Amino acid sequence: MESLPVTAPAGWWQRARLSRYWRIPATGFGFALFGLGGTFLSFTVFPVLYFIPFKPAWRARYTRKVNAWVFRNYVRILRWLGLLSYEFHQIEQLRKPGQLIIANHPSLLDVVFLMGLTDANCVVKGSLWRNPFTAMAVRSANYISNNDAALFNRCLETLKSGQSLIIFPEGTRTKPDQPLSFHRGPSNVALSAGIAITPVVIRCEPVTLMKNQQWYEISAQPPHYTISVMPAFDTARFMPEGTMQSMAARQLTRELVAYFTRQLKRP
Repeated sequence: MESLPVTAPAGWWQRARLSRYWRIPATGFGFALFGLGGTFLSFTVFPVLYFIPFKPAWRARYTRKVNAWVFRNYVRILRWLGLLSYEFHQIEQLRKPGQLIIANHPSLLDVVFLMGLTDANCVVKGSLWRNPFTAMAVRSANYISNNDAALFNRCLETLKSGQSLIIFPEGTRTKPDQPLSFHRGPSNVALSAGIAITPVVIRCEPVTLMKNQQWYEISAQPPHYTISVMPAFDTARFMPEGTMQSMAARQLTRELVAYFTRQLKRP
């Protein structure tokens, strides 16, 4: 996906899109479009992919590519409506297979952005398996439910098979004005798999679509998203010989929280 400059060109259409009188109904349209699009795909494309007589790995890979295409074009529509702008840094790193990608989670659209940039597997909310509008998509793509009893093993199998995996270690969207808090699960996965972590720092300024925020509570200005893929975060140094993994995972998690906190404070 292409980047969008922070500054919009002058013109009546551009000025109109900045108006809250435009952006509130346009935001409602954006949510409706997402729901209608998901419903259409759930009753047309995804059932075909789910029941097509091919290997599950092929079906999952192709479904994820479809999802990525849909999400890329969805954020382009949101940009055209004047609801947001975005820029990306070093996203070509996400194309390498077999990565454990972790990201902070300030906004509802973070998942849409990351899934649009890569066809990686992803740990997603278990409620999506029960939602009639998303169940077929997540099953066909073979995403991993955060309620799966075999969650840890599923994550390891995904990485060992050469696929990349996206995890949001906060488990939910960042609480406003609260420090970051990561679960230790992603750290344990990285240590058990013996791989580095690919950090993705997501900024949304001003912050929008936060946890417990209504869709119509929009900011004075359209939010600008910055998606930055950072250098690989080495994990081997946390597991010298004789170190218990539980202790290493705690230390690695603390280091990751400190790393993301420093990055987010930078201008």
